[in-house]
Amino acid sequence: MKNITWNKKWKSVLVWLSAYLSFIAFVLVGGYFYVKGDEEEVQTATKHAFLVTLIFTVISAFFSIFNQIGGLTDNYYLSSAYEFYSVCTSIVSIAKIIVFAVFIILALVKKDNCAEKAEAKEEE
Repeated sequence: MKNITWNKKWKSVLVWLSAYLSFIAFVLVGGYFYVKGDEEEVQTATKHAFLVTLIFTVISAFFSIFNQIGGLTDNYYLSSAYEFYSVCTSIVSIAKIIVFAVFIILALVKKDNCAEKAEAKEEE
């Protein structure tokens, strides 16, 4: 069977993609790359993905608590508070997609240091 080699770029993309898809998948993938990996760029991407995931988790938790407290009141689901909750959760979901897509694209576009060093040696 062929040996598949992953460069830093694709490892970073995998970290960001797993962070978007599931927190458990991110813990497994990001934790492995952070603990076992020796590439500084991938570890930095893991730290950034963790912070972004944590921010969106806190925002989601806030709106979930808001919804649960509102559910205890009368006619909450017909009120403007529920409409506010619905609009805000939609905006947060769209923002999450955009933020993770931007970071995945940035990870794909970023040049490898090894490629830059090889290009510099060729020019000399």
